[in-house]
Amino acid sequence: MEIFMNKLRAILATSLLSFSTIAFSNSVMMEMSQMNKQLKSLEQAQTSKDFETIATDFLLVAQKAKETMPASLQDDQERFKGYQAGIQDIIDQVKKAKELAEQDKFVDAKELKELVEQLHDLKKKYHLEYK
Repeated sequence: MEIFMNKLRAILATSLLSFSTIAFSNSVMMEMSQMNKQLKSLEQAQTSKDFETIATDFLLVAQKAKETMPASLQDDQERFKGYQAGIQDIIDQVKKAKELAEQDKFVDAKELKELVEQLHDLKKKYHLEYK
């Protein structure tokens, strides 16, 4: 009976560890999905106020994603540092755009479009490296 209980504990521990890893990697995927949706919303913002609100939400999710290692990095701490730097680049870009929106300094839709295109470029760059 004791051998059976030890095997059962080992199986449960392994299952729990596997589930935790899957849930952890799904967390990053969920945050990336949310960031992508909010990026699309930033593109469609009609007013500076809309942009500010969406950017605030984006920054919260991006910060959470920055703190979570994607499964694709396989616990490689050096690559994780690069991933975090990439997310920080995106965070910095959104903060700059948000500051402009807060000051109502979007001259026109063209300027807003350029800022969002820069975010898309950063997204492509870092997806190639860390996805």
